[in-house]
Amino acid sequence: MIDMGAHLTSRTRDPGAPPATTPPVTLLHARTAYDYEFIAARLHDQYLLHTSVAVSVFRTPLLAVPVGGRRRGGGMEAGPVGLALAIRDALLERDGFPGLRIRAIRSWDEPLHWVVEWGEHPPTHATDQERARFYGVRDRTRPSWPPPGAS
Repeated sequence: MIDMGAHLTSRTRDPGAPPATTPPVTLLHARTAYDYEFIAARLHDQYLLHTSVAVSVFRTPLLAVPVGGRRRGGGMEAGPVGLALAIRDALLERDGFPGLRIRAIRSWDEPLHWVVEWGEHPPTHATDQERARFYGVRDRTRPSWPPPGAS
């Protein structure tokens, strides 16, 4: 993935602005997110689920987890820039989502798309374990093989 280096930082929403032409973004209870169980099972600081929110676009709610505990940053894929701005704007008033910004991403096999990020900037040259700690993912405990007692 190549970072295009395009960043748009947080701003307050202009109440007099014309309505956006992008699909509406709705914030829902966290448990309505399609990926709630997947993320909840991996999140180190479970209390963050209480202030998480489901971000619904096209009737598909996905979980946005705030920063806190060992979780230093977060993010979510958005697709087109208008949708990224709408997601960012929807999260602006929520606690736990500091430094909201959008960033353009392009990989060699995908068209340009945008992500919404919050908290600290993600590490660029980090191991999988360092990246997992940054996002507040539990430490993986690998079972020993063969299992104890096996012959």
